[in-house]
Amino acid sequence: MKALKFLFLLIPILVLSCCSGINGDNHSNDFKSGPLSKAIVFHRISEPNENAFTFLLPEGWLVSGGITRVNPNSAGGAGNAIEAKLYMKISSGGNEAEMGWLPDTRFFDMRRYPSANLAAPMFPDGSNYNGMLVMKLPTAEDFIWKVAIPFAHPHATGIKIISINPLIELASSYSTLSERMMNGYRFSYQSAIATLEYSENGVLYLEKIVTVIEDFGPVGAGLWGNRETWYVRAGKDRFNQYAPVFATIGHSVRLNPEWIRREIRSQQENSNIALQTQKAVEQIDREITEHRAMTTAEINNEMYLNLTGQEDYTNPFTGETERGTNEWKYRWENEQGDVIYHNNSNYNPNDDDISIKGFKRSEIRKR
Repeated sequence: MKALKFLFLLIPILVLSCCSGINGDNHSNDFKSGPLSKAIVFHRISEPNENAFTFLLPEGWLVSGGITRVNPNSAGGAGNAIEAKLYMKISSGGNEAEMGWLPDTRFFDMRRYPSANLAAPMFPDGSNYNGMLVMKLPTAEDFIWKVAIPFAHPHATGIKIISINPLIELASSYSTLSERMMNGYRFSYQSAIATLEYSENGVLYLEKIVTVIEDFGPVGAGLWGNRETWYVRAGKDRFNQYAPVFATIGHSVRLNPEWIRREIRSQQENSNIALQTQKAVEQIDREITEHRAMTTAEINNEMYLNLTGQEDYTNPFTGETERGTNEWKYRWENEQGDVIYHNNSNYNPNDDDISIKGFKRSEIRKR
């Protein structure tokens, strides 16, 4: 058995930096003339619960949630208790804009269990089977409509689906990854992106939401789950103007290697699978990099990650290359990893009345 089989469950948590975007080919003028045209300060902060990663958060925005774990005793079983889950929201101070990630969750389709003729009556839809909700395997589109939206926005009213489109290459990239990590066995995947409108607390929102549905196939005997279910939303008339902010947040993630090592050990204990931790970490690094490239390329192709044009910048302190948006003309960074964007060539953040200093220009990487 390949050492990293069970760690495939960890990958979606670690590819947060893939998660940003909406087609923004014509958004630059809207953004630069809108209320967000002044200097935008991004503070580098840690994921609040376990310091699993850091990311850039716009000044004045709020974070709720983070890495979560399921208690198998209170959940009725261990089906969702093996690995950490990401359930986090970040929102502007007035809740006009929000970016959220829903937890990867396993479900069980009793109709596909080999002994379904005997077990099915004991576990009807909606019941609990080893800590998993019994539910028929849906399409990605149905999961978004029937599960993800009610879970993420229980108080939304007047929900209208504008469009739902399959993300064929994104599903294919997951399938390829599963075959490599599962010693030749290939899970089945489907993915979709939906655009919707709804009202919540008096605000009319426009939202883009993505999900990947994973089918464990015969080896799972009824197991299935969701992967990379996340969304971006904003007031309908301001959605395009927030696009560069979403992109900047998504591309700013830096993983914590120590957290990865702890998570590997935790999954070893929870799943009773022995492996060599260091070799596992090295392979995870490779898989994350390759998977990120595949999913990013696909979302680009499928109108989702092209929120804004992206550019490679040089960190003025470390010399490392960092990805950022090119929606602003100038980028500054300090040693703590805080970032400021602005369009005015005469602007200097060190002279501005802000609480953080020590900025240097972060230039576009020389090619």
